[in-house]
Formats: sequence, C-alpha cells, structure tokens
Amino acid sequence: MSNRTLLLASALASVLALPAFAADYTFKVAHTNAAGEVQDKGLQKMKELLEAKTNGAATLEIYAGGQLGDEQQTVEGVMLGSLDMGMTSNAMLSNYVEAYKVFDLPFLFPSVTGLGDKIDANWDLMEGAANDAGFELVTVFSSGLRHLMTTKPVAKIEDLKGMKIRTMQNPVHVEAFRAYGANPTPMSYSELYGALQSGVVDGAEGAATGYEGMKFWEVAPDFAPVGWLNMTAPVTMKKDSFDALPENIRTALLEAGSEAAKWQRQYVVDQETPLIEGFKKHGVTITQPDPAPFIEASKPLYDSALTTDSQKALFKALTAN
Repeated sequence: MSNRTLLLASALASVLALPAFAADYTFKVAHTNAAGEVQDKGLQKMKELLEAKTNGAATLEIYAGGQLGDEQQTVEGVMLGSLDMGMTSNAMLSNYVEAYKVFDLPFLFPSVTGLGDKIDANWDLMEGAANDAGFELVTVFSSGLRHLMTTKPVAKIEDLKGMKIRTMQNPVHVEAFRAYGANPTPMSYSELYGALQSGVVDGAEGAATGYEGMKFWEVAPDFAPVGWLNMTAPVTMKKDSFDALPENIRTALLEAGSEAAKWQRQYVVDQETPLIEGFKKHGVTITQPDPAPFIEASKPLYDSALTTDSQKALFKALTAN
C-alpha cells in the first residue's frame, strides 16, 4: 500500500490537535512560472490548506519565477536535498521518472479535469514510479493545454515548416515538433522571451496562462490554440526527506496537495477561454488551425516513446475506460 493511502487513512485528529505556534516546518518550494500563474495559484492554495490542517505548524515558502534556478536545477535541488520541494513541468521530471513520459505524448488527454481524475485514481502507480527514482510525489497540478505562440500566424500545420520553435528540453516534445515540420529548438523557459525578441526562435509552444503571465504577446503576437499537449506540473520532495517527517506533517502535506490540485485544475479550466479571448486587447492575432493533421503526425510517437514496462503499465492504467 502506498504512502499516500496509509497516511490519508491515519487519524485526522492527530493533525488537528497540533498546537498553535509559529511554523515548525517551513518548506521552501521553487518553480519557474510567474507569480500568479495557475501553477503558482495551486501552490498558494496548498499553502493555505497546509497551514489550516496543521494549525500553523507547517507552511510553504514559495519562490516563483525561477528565483532559485531553472527547472533542471529545481529537480536536482530536490534530489540533492538542498531544496525542500520543487514544482516543474512533467516534461522535465520525466527525464528522471521514466514512467511519466506518458504525459509527454501529444493529444493524449483532451480534458484537464479528466486527466486529473485519472491521475488521482492511479495514485499508487504514480507514487511508486516517483519513489523508484528517489522522489515523493506530493501532488500534481495542471499547467493547462499547450498551444502555439509565434512571430507570424500559423493557420495550418504547413505554416510551421522550417520555423524555429522553442520546445522544452524533452525528447518527445522535440520529436513531436519535428513531425509537425518545424525546427524544434530546446531551451530553458527563462531564455524564451529574449530568444523570441532577438529572433533566435520564431515561436514556441506554451500554455495560455504563460503567454499572458510572461507577456510573450509583446514578442510573439500570433497565437494558435491547438491544444497539442495537456501539461501537468508535479510537485515533488526527496523521498528520504519526506519519510523523515512526523506522520502528521506527512499526512497534512498529502491532504493539502490533493485538495489543492482538485481546486487548481478546475481553476485552469475556468480561466482558459476568457484568457484567450482577452489576448485580443493586446492586438494578438488568433488563428484556429485544424488539429487533425497534428494528431495524425503525432501517432508514431505513441509507439516510439513508450519503451519500458513502467511506461506501458501507466499508459494502460490511465487510458483504461
């Protein structure tokens, strides 16, 4: 039975009975998204819930916007124990937790809340895969659906031919955009604004929340909502560090994470349409490419990307009716 199952079954009274005093446990958590983006909102909600569940004995200290490093440095900080907790894109974490490459597959999960429900229903598999790599999976937030932001309009898949498109530093993402006819250019998120501004890249894939939060519309005034990927944002700790915590703190962390994730995923859904419509006030050109050619070009990746037993097992569980 997983840590989560055991801990969530423990007596809630032991958590609520904690005395009120300044936080004994302050967990530093880092991420690269802008403060106020949907991922950051999830952490803020988790912080609120954690403080309530522990009567102030535990809290989160959130460092947004890459203050403590890029995504790779965030994962490595968690692995080394120099950072208490990290939230990154799944695309980065799947380089370390191989089963999570399932979530890098294009057009696999069209619904944010539907994907969240599948993750929650298969938590034992999710947590076990993280544990095998030395992590404790605390929660999984949504980064929303991923679209295209470019310096010239993309009205159809053919318009991507030869365009330099920034992708995350993830092999599946690189192969996907190569399949779409683009010239994929992996780079750190923190470098993207300058790369768009200077013409190093012609565009990028990303979520509507990031497009607004980082003001990418200033340097990439064309937006195409193709929904090529349903991106997750896992929050992890070093497993040994998590296991060393008192049981009531571990229980509170997992409960707060689970409840915050449900709230945050619905928040992402509620924000998507009005956010994209709001881009027009910035003078953004919004095109609507037919997703069918993108979906067709993505199909070979389903065979090439899933190579291990753990990946295939998680894929089967998540896609089962």
